[in-house]
Amino acid sequence: MKNSYSIFGQGFVGTNFVKFLKKKKYKVFIPKKGKYKFNKNLHNVIYCIGEDFSPNDSYTKNHERYFAANLGIVPKIIFNNKFNSFTLLSSTRVYLGNSSKKTNENDLIYVNTNITNFLFNSLKLAAENLCLSLPNKKIKVARMSNLFGNNFTNQTYLLPSLIRNSLGKKKINILINKKSSKDFLHVNEAIDVLLKIIKNGKHRLYNIASGKNIELFRISQKIKEITNCKIGYKNQHKLIKEPIIDISRVKKEFNFKPKKDLIKSLNQIIINYKNY
Repeated sequence: MKNSYSIFGQGFVGTNFVKFLKKKKYKVFIPKKGKYKFNKNLHNVIYCIGEDFSPNDSYTKNHERYFAANLGIVPKIIFNNKFNSFTLLSSTRVYLGNSSKKTNENDLIYVNTNITNFLFNSLKLAAENLCLSLPNKKIKVARMSNLFGNNFTNQTYLLPSLIRNSLGKKKINILINKKSSKDFLHVNEAIDVLLKIIKNGKHRLYNIASGKNIELFRISQKIKEITNCKIGYKNQHKLIKEPIIDISRVKKEFNFKPKKDLIKSLNQIIINYKNY
C-alpha cells in the first residue's frame, strides 16, 4: 500500500510525522515501544528512533541505549519484517568531522574514534552503511539537518531546550561560542520532501536541509526579544560552525526550495508551546 506507513520513533520527528500523515488521511501504524517484529507487511517503514549523546551520561546504562536507538534496533526491523520500503533517518551531523566544507552525499566522511563526541556519528554511519549495503533499492537513507517546529516533547535538543528554559527559568545558556552556526529546516518541509523520496527517489542517500546556517547569537537574541529572558554565554572559546549542507541532489530531483525561516517562525512556535 503506497499510502500506508509504519513509524518507529515517538519523539519530535516521529510525532510530527504521524500528524502530517494522518492529515493526509494516510494509514499510520505506530508500533509499541520495544516491539520490532510483526507478522504482517509494514508497508513503508520510517525509522526515526534516535538518541543524542552526552559524555556526562552513565556509561553502562545510557551507552547501551544510544547503541540500540541509533544502530542496534535497525537490523531487528529490517531482517525480521516484510515491508515495501524502509527509510532510515540519519543526521547531517555526520559531516561535522570533515575538514573541508563539502557535504555532498558522495563525499568521504571523517570520524575520529578517539573523540567521545564522535560516538553519535559512528553509530549513525554504521546504520547507514548497513542499509545501503543491502541490495534493496527500496531501502534508503535521509540525512536530516536540525529540524524545527512545534516541539512539546522533553528532548534535550538545542532549540526546544532554549524555548523551555526561556519560559520556565527565564534564562537560556549558550554553552558554545555565540557565533557557532547550524542548519535548521522546518519539520513539515522535511517530511514533505521525504515522502517524495520514498515514492520516487532515484538515489538511496539524500541530504535534507535548508542549505544555509544560522548563528546561535541570532536565535538567542530573537528568543530574548519574544520572552524577555536573560542570556548566559559560556565556553566562548568553543566555536562550532557546522558545514553548509549541499542539497543540490534533492533540489534538482524534486525542485526542493525551503521556505520557512527559523527566526521568523520563532514567535509562533513559542506561542504554541505556551498554549500547549
